[in-house]
Amino acid sequence: MKRKPIFALAKYVPISEWARKTALCVGFILFLFAISAQAAQEYEDMQNLYRRYMNTPSDTLYETGHRFLEAGQFDEAMVCFTIVGNRFSPKMNSEEKRICAYALNNAGGISQLRSNYSTAFSYYKKAMQVTDEPIHQTYNNIAGIYLFYNDYQNARRYLTQAFDVSLEQKNWESLRNALQNLIFLNWMVDSLGSTARQLALYEQADSMPHDESYHYVVDVARGTLLAAEGRYTEALALFDSAKVTPAGANSIGSENYNVPLYIAMTYMDMGNYAEALTYLQDIAVETRANDALYMLMLVYKLEMECQQKMGDAQAARQTKYEYLDLRDSINTAEELEKIKNIEFFHEVDKYEKQVVQLSDEKNARTLVATISIVALLVVAVLLAVAIRQNRQLNESNKDLFRKNEELLRQADAERQKRTMKKNDAGNTATPPRDDAYSSQLCERISEVLDDVDFIAQHDLTVERLAQRVGVHEKQVSQVINESMGKNFSTLLNEYRIREACKRLTDFEHYGTMTNETIAEGLGFKSRSHFTRTFKKITGLTPSQYQRIAKEEAPRS
Repeated sequence: MKRKPIFALAKYVPISEWARKTALCVGFILFLFAISAQAAQEYEDMQNLYRRYMNTPSDTLYETGHRFLEAGQFDEAMVCFTIVGNRFSPKMNSEEKRICAYALNNAGGISQLRSNYSTAFSYYKKAMQVTDEPIHQTYNNIAGIYLFYNDYQNARRYLTQAFDVSLEQKNWESLRNALQNLIFLNWMVDSLGSTARQLALYEQADSMPHDESYHYVVDVARGTLLAAEGRYTEALALFDSAKVTPAGANSIGSENYNVPLYIAMTYMDMGNYAEALTYLQDIAVETRANDALYMLMLVYKLEMECQQKMGDAQAARQTKYEYLDLRDSINTAEELEKIKNIEFFHEVDKYEKQVVQLSDEKNARTLVATISIVALLVVAVLLAVAIRQNRQLNESNKDLFRKNEELLRQADAERQKRTMKKNDAGNTATPPRDDAYSSQLCERISEVLDDVDFIAQHDLTVERLAQRVGVHEKQVSQVINESMGKNFSTLLNEYRIREACKRLTDFEHYGTMTNETIAEGLGFKSRSHFTRTFKKITGLTPSQYQRIAKEEAPRS
């Protein structure tokens, strides 16, 4: 018996694409009008800036940018560093190339501080290309970007390069930082094999001062290695001796939290979750006080694990809610910061180009006028095309939404019929193993999958479904494949997405929840997995589905 799919399948059409293009076009028009209105004043300002900076020697301009950077004047520092960096020429001597490389590295650092990671990455890569001598800071900075995106493989590769370059150049502070970062990274991914080799190189380094910072790093490294071998008491003793971090002993894990974090995770490995939780809660207080939000997210994850192991489900749920709320708030803040960064770097780019173009006033004005005319024509065409496409896409997606809503109503009607049929029949014996039996088993499977709490389990398998239905796993799989025409995973996802559609349109009860929270509550492993599955089954993304539902809702 073939069963109809719960939802209609359709090609996904990104309705937000027209809005993005339209917003960019409108913004570009406003930008061009602003240029026209302020051209005279900007021209005078650019002339002054040109006379001030363009003839300034690179080493002097670099020092000027460095003073701006130390004073927190990032815009002014950025202009200085980009001018110096763009002066690079293969014909420069090694010292001039080094200045250009350090200027580009600092420009990348400002970009990274403003969370513009793609721009920062471009500056760092260019800095690596223009110098004859590798810059250890650049490798560390690139590793930090990869860590932000949880790309541990590339992060380890660049941190290893930072370690090797620092060792070769005998830059001991950078070497300590690189080793601490590697320790933290290897600890997080349970891969401490390379730590022993790097620790040996660190201890054997010629002329390295064996001061307090040196012994601190050695104790931390040895402690992690001992913990990995299961020698927890010895590891804790070393961590205890390194609790007070000496000046300059920075790490990705944060100098205030890394050792207590190692202690907490060691207690977790020992199975002493109560003691681990005590340390984690102290770290959480410190991270909240210092706005170390990403470290706080890590602490929340570990707290949840401890609470679950201790059987405190209520506390684990509360910590999970705090973790999801924090993650949502960080994502929102990041998106806002990205918008600000786009504006900032656009202005910097315009600033730099106008400084260069001021050497020929006539050509610069002609170029701006030509670009403005061409841009206005292009914008007009794009707007006309976008408006037309938007109308078509909007109607197409609304039709798709209505079809899914109708199929959802049909599914609910079938569910009610099953309930009424069960109530009328009462508890009857299982019929013989024939077509009627397959039909009855399909009904029973559908009845079990109607239970939202059951399908929301993260580790739900066909074996558990069979246990709930009361028949052998093989029979359930056979009925799903042959009678329903799909596999267990597809069937489960259809029921989960059906419930997700209800929650996305139930603004009274779920209106304050993010899509990620809804996905977590229905057993999906991640937001991306939820979005892909939702789009595959309904033809729309969750955000599109929810937006159209608001538009289609009757107005009071």
